[in-house]
Amino acid sequence: MKILVTGATGQVGCRFVRQLLARNHEVRGTVWQGAPAAELARVEGLDVDLRTGDLADLDFVRGAVQGVDAVVHTANLVGPYFENNIQTTLQVSRACGEAADRLDRFVYVSSSGVFPNDSHVLAPVYHPVDENHPKRATSEYNLSKLIGEQLTELAAQRTGLRTVIVRPSHVLSGEKLLAQFTVQRVVGNLKSGQANPGSELYMADGTELWRQVEAQAEDASQPCSVTDMEGRPWYYQPNDARDMANALVCAVERPEALGESFNIGAPEPFLFTDGARLLSELSGRRPLEIRLPVRWRYDHAHGKARGWIGYQPRGDLQTMLRDAWAVKQGEFVDYDWR
Repeated sequence: MKILVTGATGQVGCRFVRQLLARNHEVRGTVWQGAPAAELARVEGLDVDLRTGDLADLDFVRGAVQGVDAVVHTANLVGPYFENNIQTTLQVSRACGEAADRLDRFVYVSSSGVFPNDSHVLAPVYHPVDENHPKRATSEYNLSKLIGEQLTELAAQRTGLRTVIVRPSHVLSGEKLLAQFTVQRVVGNLKSGQANPGSELYMADGTELWRQVEAQAEDASQPCSVTDMEGRPWYYQPNDARDMANALVCAVERPEALGESFNIGAPEPFLFTDGARLLSELSGRRPLEIRLPVRWRYDHAHGKARGWIGYQPRGDLQTMLRDAWAVKQGEFVDYDWR
């Protein structure tokens, strides 16, 4: 197949491009006009038809879509970029809708934030969060992804465009996982939880739990092993960018994906007790062990993706942490699995 990948130099896009090429697909990619050299270097030397332009320009998108068999829309700006994310998805879905009679499929990359599964912001209706969970966007970014899903569905209804929606949990690459089991992350979650009365971390009596953590910590980067008062660990289910790329390969290649949506995440939630222990072994630092009267849970059930389209995540806790440490030491670039 000839596949257009928007955002081909992004965190997921550059890894997806590599997996497509390894499976003998022909790849065309788009990059935004202001892409820094470091991003462009991610696909340097690869056999990709790379096109620079603005995805909010319908004519540019039409040209990029011309002659391809499938489109995978990974382009995305995380943060306060509501208008950009809406406009780019609108024009990509329009161009794909116009080409619906010849496109095999359009794959839209959404986010678990549409539910959300951020229990430090809003408690999920239930755990684990699956595809049937109610959608309740809590930020402009999350809303932009939810509207993107609706634009994708609208294009399908109007034109018969064959679509797939993929929802990753927190996507990580490089050394980013190393910060997730630290005092800094725990303190940040607790502060967010206390600022959001609907969260699972909110203390109705006003107790600022992060002060207890900061008082016992050596510094913000110290590994932090957290349990609730009953000894139940906090847990976190992110998503390795290489696994996310594999999920998109499944979404492109499998006929069972058409017309469906799929959650994507790590093989299982990572316990903070295990994460802090492994991080301690790698860094040589003593972990802070602490009990709190609240429990943070971030999960993303992906049984449907496993059963329907053959998604097989490889990024377990030990693999991701050891790879992240190797990246930090300058020993490895995690475009592919070692």
